[in-house]
Amino acid sequence: MAFWGNDKQEDGKTPIQQQQPVLTGSLEDSYNELVKVKGRTPGIDLAIRLSDLILDHAVKERSSDVHIESQGANLRVRFRVDGILQDMLNSPKNSDIPLTQRIRVLAGFDPEPPTSFRNEEGRFQKIIAGRAIQVRVSSFPTVNGEKLVLRVLDRQQLGLDIEQLGLDPEAMVIIKKVIRNPYGIFFITGSTGSGKTTSLYAILKNISTPMINVITLEDPVEYRLEGLNQAQISAKTGFTWAEGLRTILRQDPDVIMVGEIRDYESAEISLRSALTGHLLFTTIHTINAPSIIERLFEMGIPPFLIASSMLGAMSQRLVRKVCPHCSQKATPPSEAVVNEFIKNMDPTEGKIIKELILKPGATYKIEKGCPECRNTGYMGRTGIFELMIMNEEIRKQVLDHAPTDLIKRTGVQTGKMRTLLMDGILKARTGVTTLSEVIRVTATMV
Repeated sequence: MAFWGNDKQEDGKTPIQQQQPVLTGSLEDSYNELVKVKGRTPGIDLAIRLSDLILDHAVKERSSDVHIESQGANLRVRFRVDGILQDMLNSPKNSDIPLTQRIRVLAGFDPEPPTSFRNEEGRFQKIIAGRAIQVRVSSFPTVNGEKLVLRVLDRQQLGLDIEQLGLDPEAMVIIKKVIRNPYGIFFITGSTGSGKTTSLYAILKNISTPMINVITLEDPVEYRLEGLNQAQISAKTGFTWAEGLRTILRQDPDVIMVGEIRDYESAEISLRSALTGHLLFTTIHTINAPSIIERLFEMGIPPFLIASSMLGAMSQRLVRKVCPHCSQKATPPSEAVVNEFIKNMDPTEGKIIKELILKPGATYKIEKGCPECRNTGYMGRTGIFELMIMNEEIRKQVLDHAPTDLIKRTGVQTGKMRTLLMDGILKARTGVTTLSEVIRVTATMV
């Protein structure tokens, strides 16, 4: 059994107990090898080995999430790699290998799912490839049986340095200046899984020193970072966002990070805190940076409070980078294709987009696919960003309760704001990603 390495049992132990796995094949191959030895090994030992194998493969494949599903008579395991789910295992279930019970125990749940539904979330830590990997577990009852989703939190993949986020040099200079303001509020927005938390942590790491008191309010606390005072929201104990914010203000903070603004109360306390001498960073769910202002209006925040406390906002998405092993050069799109693409855009933005795409000197790439990238054509991800900094023109429009489209146009014209699509095209021009990938990720904004 090449999979396990040396199969000798000189000390009387089974191969499962004696050897650590060597990742020489696919997860499906590993699972099939495991099933072959089930008659000689207790089921729980096999479950321990299988759960370890899944996590080992997940880290090796740079997976952010692992989905473990019952599909009729089959066990299905999928990894989310670079934002896309991929099948890693789809084989007949083996009742002798209690995989879900093993993971439930690791996460701190009862071994068997509850008879009546209740929200179950847990976490555990494993040492994989010599480093600590944190795993967050969520359970969900389906008609085929329990589904488990494991969020793999690998600090080595996190890239907590602000220089690693993917900001261009010009935006980097602006961000570093903004985050060193003595007070004010800075928003980050983006869809789920767009890297907002990573950006917040990178910003905090960049400004954190022993001379300032940094306090965070999160749900959940995804990464424990040295030098920060991190607090976990808990509805059960009454420690809500609003209550947490009120408490933080009595803790002599210099910098506050609020994981998410969800309602009027948390928004109002946050903006007033930013107005009275605190630097505050937070996230909010909107489609782009200018629409944050409209979202605050909807929550009932008065325009003067937004205009006087807001430093700016950054919207972000993650795009896949082309595989360096198999990507090929691509010809730029024709003017006719570009004209069709921009026909429904705001004329000001459309003109800039057209110039960006057709400007000579681009090194466009196209994905192909090879064993290195699992035939996807992509490997790794980087951020695309839309950075809107408050200026006098935008401030006046906020006080006039201007619509999002007008604020966006003003940001592009007077604040040199690049939209997500513009930033993505610039990255495609340099061959970091492809135009098709940028359009896929920004489709709702075109």
